Amino acid sequence: MADLTLTIDGQVIECAEGISILEAADAAGIYIPRMCHHPDLPPADDLKWAEAVYQVDQEITGEKPGENAGSDAHCNLCLVQIEGQPEPVNSCITPVADGMTVRSDTDDVIKQRQQALSKILSDHPHSCLTCAQKQGCSRSDCSSNVPIEERCCILLGRCELEKVSDFIGIPGNTTKYIPQQRPKTTDDPLYDRDFNLCIGCLRCVRVCAEVQDEAVLGAVWKDNRSWVGTLTGAGLEEAKCRFCGACVEVCPTGALLDKENVPQVRRNSALPCVGSCPAGIDIPRYIQAISTGQYREAFDIIRARVPFPGILGYVCFHPCESNCRRGEVDEAVAICDLKRFVADKVGDNLNISAANRPESGKKVAVIGSGPAGLTATYYLRTLGHRIDIFDRDSEPGGMLRYGIPAYRLPTAVLDRELKTLEIDGIEFHMNQGFDKQNGIEALKAKGYDAILMAAGTSESKALPIEGSDLDGIYPGLEFLRSARTSQDPKLEGHIIIIGGGNVAIDAAMTAVRLGGKDVHLFCLESREEMPAHEWEIKQAEDEGIAIHPSWGPKRFTSDNGRVSGIEFRRCARVFDEQKRFDPQYDDNETESIKADSVIVTIGQQVDAVFSDGINGLSKGPGGTIKVEESRSVGIDGVFAAGDMVRGPSSVIDAIAEGRDAADVIDKYLGGTGFADSSSEIAGLIHPEAHFPHEEFHQARQTMNAAGPEDRISGFGLIQETLTEEKAKFEAQRCLRCHIRQSITPVTLPPDKWLPLNQESIDTVPDTEGVFQLLDSDKKILKISGTANMRQGLADCLDNPGEAQWFIWEEDPMFTKLESELIQKYLQEHGEMPGGGGGDDDLDDLF
Repeated sequence: MADLTLTIDGQVIECAEGISILEAADAAGIYIPRMCHHPDLPPADDLKWAEAVYQVDQEITGEKPGENAGSDAHCNLCLVQIEGQPEPVNSCITPVADGMTVRSDTDDVIKQRQQALSKILSDHPHSCLTCAQKQGCSRSDCSSNVPIEERCCILLGRCELEKVSDFIGIPGNTTKYIPQQRPKTTDDPLYDRDFNLCIGCLRCVRVCAEVQDEAVLGAVWKDNRSWVGTLTGAGLEEAKCRFCGACVEVCPTGALLDKENVPQVRRNSALPCVGSCPAGIDIPRYIQAISTGQYREAFDIIRARVPFPGILGYVCFHPCESNCRRGEVDEAVAICDLKRFVADKVGDNLNISAANRPESGKKVAVIGSGPAGLTATYYLRTLGHRIDIFDRDSEPGGMLRYGIPAYRLPTAVLDRELKTLEIDGIEFHMNQGFDKQNGIEALKAKGYDAILMAAGTSESKALPIEGSDLDGIYPGLEFLRSARTSQDPKLEGHIIIIGGGNVAIDAAMTAVRLGGKDVHLFCLESREEMPAHEWEIKQAEDEGIAIHPSWGPKRFTSDNGRVSGIEFRRCARVFDEQKRFDPQYDDNETESIKADSVIVTIGQQVDAVFSDGINGLSKGPGGTIKVEESRSVGIDGVFAAGDMVRGPSSVIDAIAEGRDAADVIDKYLGGTGFADSSSEIAGLIHPEAHFPHEEFHQARQTMNAAGPEDRISGFGLIQETLTEEKAKFEAQRCLRCHIRQSITPVTLPPDKWLPLNQESIDTVPDTEGVFQLLDSDKKILKISGTANMRQGLADCLDNPGEAQWFIWEEDPMFTKLESELIQKYLQEHGEMPGGGGGDDDLDDLF
């Protein structure tokens, strides 16, 4: 488009042809007030009035169904005067023209804006907007005794309408608001609606039409104003709302508000699902790709943050789903199941052919081939470094291979994903544990530029009670390793599992598959406190495993050197008031249980060869290694990550640790690390985000599962991967909260608060007036009238306290005669009568 020149408020502006005066002013930093306008939405002129809308259960029939809204939809707050035209025009719809001269601040423009604002406020609670005490007001205790329904809403102090009103100025003749008792509801998921606060700007109606295949919101014209509501049904669900939140984002008042007790979408913050993912996977983006059949793209989006999507799809405990906003509507989106689907769908085409950066010439040793070590290896290689992995086991994977049962993570899936690392520049050294030949000093001597320790917490904790060394008592991790590699030991009789976490559940379910017919799990925690995930506990119970919460082992009994039973005592509590582990028992309530085999799963710890075998390390609980912020262990070039640092955790936590370790090691080696890509939502714009209603309103899609009797006969998968049809349907259930984050913020009036510093104070005239001091939250600390504002503020600057902002207003404190008398008195006496300047002193003077 050709460039043209115009002048706004004396400022010469060059801009493209075809834009509006308002857009040109915004680009030049000239503020023109507006309310119906939004930068992402078309003007309201072409919107067609509906026949009827519903405000909760109240139907409102319009007077102009099917007609274009036209000028009725204008808020008329953006008026400007164009030189040569008789009347002000709406700057939001008036295109620029070459040579145009525009004024946004004439007396007539200001007057007409105030008249338009007065009309809006006459139908909106506004008593607080004109109150001299509104700054910092709690709204709960009103010194003016304004009825609650006439007060502003909880947005007071951060409301767009309030800020625009302050800029324009509320006319003194504005009609008093009379409460209309319009409908409001808190019954909908995610949002509350209060039609008493709606000003009819029609933003919500327009944005809904932009993102929905079938509009949910509409507006009618009646009684000389617009009325907004749903087009069908009283509630949002009945009206087929998608709950994307776009309407709430554009609403300039409190008519549409997020509920306070639900996961929130905030600008410049991670979405609830993304923020709950330790690795920061861009969940909305890959789910949207699945919904349109772009499976390879979905896979690549996931692998931008984690190298093993398939492994996570099978074993991640999906904290993202706990914060999925869809869960407030019915059930959370099956985020993890979709990850598994796309990884299985893409299949074996996973390899990275080469580093993303040129070869650095640096070489890194990674100790441990579990999820943290493998993740660090993957990303360090993409950053151009050559990697050697050392591990005591015969095959890579660590706990992925030896600690997670095959019914959760099949060996074929693990091997498929680890093929990603079968590239030049990565070399595995299996059956080479950490010892003198592969210790820190030995590796440094071999020329490694950096060393990462990521060996996990591979040792089971023992029970420090009588009889813990008897035959037939198996440490949990060693039991799972044996079962995974050789399906031993064969079990029969009474099997007791001690522990309440996920490892305990896996040990119990594995025991059933190894022949255990009578499997019982005892744990210190109450059922509600058990660390294991509820869905895993339910699986165990479905397989006939009995759960006995709130019991602690006191001692083992034996018969010919083999365990024969356990004496338990009631656990009264597990944690103290500070949430520290401090179990207390009731010895008056005990129970003796027969046991032919016992599996102890009370926790894991770092192998002593690391925690005790390296000089200079700082140790934490369970032999974990303390690291600096840089992940350094305090030895130059040596870093640690994963469970060795944080203690036993999840696979996704370990993967996140490994990626972070790769970032800091790359920087140590002279690289730049990773760019932040925790929420890459570029390209997901409104026109691509339409929602098919049919799929959206389906229930959560589930994976087909084998029945308990079938699955306990072996280590086959409990659940099958989603079918393609189910995966697409499930992806359509996503609320797409990212749309809300992509909406352009509105342009607000210039901030009237000035920072309390000398530069700002120098702009204040040395005349009489009033100034306010405010803290960092813009709450008023002091209001002061003074004969010299600049000097008064300068005095405050010497001892500001909590004050960080100020605002001033010229306001003669006295008449001309009174000022002359004060000045005469000051010249004669050097101070105010009595030295205080109070009202009594002024009475003495006058």
